[in-house]
Amino acid sequence: MENDATSQPTEAVRSTALAEVMRFLHIVWMRRMLLLLCVTVVGGLGAAYYMTATRKYESFAEVLVIQVPGTRSDKNDQTQFQIQSQLPTWQKVIISDDVLEIAAKKIPAKYRGDLKTIPRDKWAAVLRGSLTVTLIRQASVINVRCVWNNPETAQFVVTAVVDAYLKYMDEQNRSTSREVLATLMKDKREVEQQLDAKESRLNELKSKYGLFLNGNNQNGGHDDHLLVETTRKFNTALADAMQETAKAYSFYNAVSYAVRNGGDIHQYLSQAADGVGKRLLEQELGLGDGDNYTLVRFEQQLNDDRAELQTKLLKLGPRHPDVQTLQGKIASTESYLTNRNVATAQRLRQMQTSDLAPRLLQMAQQRFTQAQGHEQSLRRQFEQANAAALSMNKRLAELERIENDVKRHRSYYDLILDRMRDLDMGADNGLRIHVMTPAKISRVPVAPKLSLIGMISLVLGVGFGVVVIYVLDAIDDRFKSPDELQWQLGLPVLSMIRQMPELPGAGIDTVVTFAKPDSIESECFRTLRSAITFCQGDTQRLVVTSTEPGDGKTTTLANLAVAFAQAKKKTLLIDADLRRPGMTQLLELKGARGLSQVLRDTLPVAESCLENIFHIGVENLDVMPSGPRPANPSELLSTERFNDIIAWAETVYDQILIDAPPILAVTDPAIIGRMVDGAMVVIRPDKNRRKMVVRAIESFRGTGVRVLGIAVNHLADSMSNEYGYGYGYGYGYGYGHDEAPEVGHESAPPTTHSFESDDEDDEPVSYRRAA
Repeated sequence: MENDATSQPTEAVRSTALAEVMRFLHIVWMRRMLLLLCVTVVGGLGAAYYMTATRKYESFAEVLVIQVPGTRSDKNDQTQFQIQSQLPTWQKVIISDDVLEIAAKKIPAKYRGDLKTIPRDKWAAVLRGSLTVTLIRQASVINVRCVWNNPETAQFVVTAVVDAYLKYMDEQNRSTSREVLATLMKDKREVEQQLDAKESRLNELKSKYGLFLNGNNQNGGHDDHLLVETTRKFNTALADAMQETAKAYSFYNAVSYAVRNGGDIHQYLSQAADGVGKRLLEQELGLGDGDNYTLVRFEQQLNDDRAELQTKLLKLGPRHPDVQTLQGKIASTESYLTNRNVATAQRLRQMQTSDLAPRLLQMAQQRFTQAQGHEQSLRRQFEQANAAALSMNKRLAELERIENDVKRHRSYYDLILDRMRDLDMGADNGLRIHVMTPAKISRVPVAPKLSLIGMISLVLGVGFGVVVIYVLDAIDDRFKSPDELQWQLGLPVLSMIRQMPELPGAGIDTVVTFAKPDSIESECFRTLRSAITFCQGDTQRLVVTSTEPGDGKTTTLANLAVAFAQAKKKTLLIDADLRRPGMTQLLELKGARGLSQVLRDTLPVAESCLENIFHIGVENLDVMPSGPRPANPSELLSTERFNDIIAWAETVYDQILIDAPPILAVTDPAIIGRMVDGAMVVIRPDKNRRKMVVRAIESFRGTGVRVLGIAVNHLADSMSNEYGYGYGYGYGYGYGHDEAPEVGHESAPPTTHSFESDDEDDEPVSYRRAA
């Protein structure tokens, strides 16, 4: 919910900002002639500048930085990277004081132009201001450009600067090459001395300690000494012996436990001895290879006899002599095998109790003793070899350190030799600087540019015009046309009413639609009547208001009421402006009777209304004046009795028109607007400010009041063109004509009705009460 509440103001701000921008664009379009005038003026100034500006000419040269041929291919990438990284430095060198001073001296005297009037110590600064040095990194190219008043001078300046740069770089690099070579020679001698000393020390140590190498290490480290290799082998053998001793000891404990507790020791027979001892033990138990062969032969013979028996039974009877003989043979073989297994089992039980268990235990003990002795022997040999290797550690460490020093010095020595080999005294530190495109004379001016001046003039002209329009719009904050009214307010313009002259007389005689029903001004109100009638929805009950006092809403409403009455519609006009009742004053109905009296009366609404309604002499038109001024107008209008008055009136009258105070002054119009079908707002474009009108309409919409449209009032002759209103309206169509002006009024300027008097003591003109 908080997010929704936060997003709603944000969307409202965005919508308001967008509407303001669109409104301003509409103003710009309306004042497009002013905008065109500003663009034309600025364009003329731009054209004058183009015609009078000094012409500038350009010349350029391109310098290519390339790699020296013959350098080693494995350094190409590194050299290219160095070129790219040094290009900004070379760019600054071109516009340095040293190079520019050399270039200034090379320019011929007749082409020095403005330089002749400038001190020599300022020449470098002048040339720097005319030069533009850019880089093309991907191509390793330096572009040098010069813009000057004279095309020959521009060409000579570029040529002189490039030549001075090449000379400067050549001198600097030759000097640098000599210095680098001298430094490398010195380093080479020092490294040679150190390398000789390290190699002599290495050979001395190898000879002194009698060290021999045993091949390269798999890890790429120093070669192993023979003592180290021997120690490693003894360590491996000792580990295997220790493992064998542990197995023998475990076997001995298992056999001993089985013998003491009378367990089965047959499972240990296969582990008791290896080789010949194991075969002798199996022969004593009748489990040797010969016994096994005999047993297998008897089992095979038994299977063959059984197969033969089955075959003969199929051909001979069970009592046949061959069958019985074969059955006896099978029985004796089965008996032999059965008795042999029983005998072997008995022999094993006898040997287990008498001879097998002690012999198996003795064999397990002998195995453990042998493994333990082998382990102790290997341990002694490992300790001796390890002691010898430990005593050699310091010698090996020193040897390795010296060998590393030798390798490092040899690598550094090789690097120095490579650098000396690559160094070229005349090659810019391995590079060549070549003029790829020499400077040429161009007689086509590069400045001023017509396209650039035209674009700048257009932008400045449009910008200046927009600023002027904005300032004028801020100063004159009024609506300029009906289209602007409709577009910004989102409401239709129901009618445009011209400024009306003051009519002689008083009361209803001063209302144009009554006094001059055939005039052009009256036609405006008939147009307004038709527009209201054709509005969508019900328009029987209508409240009329304005943004500020003096907008002419009362006069407009009075004429509109007469127009409705002339259309044969029974109309009731209610003056609900209980503070400054303009309608009551216009019709001279001030007195004790009126709307305020009905609101405070205790009589039924219908009876009280009939007592406070007047007929002013216009057919189908009745008026309810405001009555005495109350102390609390808003509270009276908010009561249910006022709603009952409107409800009663719509049962009697075809059209109900209510005059309300200005909406920005009080809340009465919003209160009344909630009780009727809609509201109409009267606007004076020559008087009302845009922001005030917008605020008035938004206040109506904020309270949910339906606004039917806008009546534009008090249009003078000077505004007729802006609002598209011609005073000849109606002449060509036979709608009517103005009467001839009365004597004495021909030269009188037209004025609007103004009823500012608020004297309640004036007695109303006697009009007949409405029946």
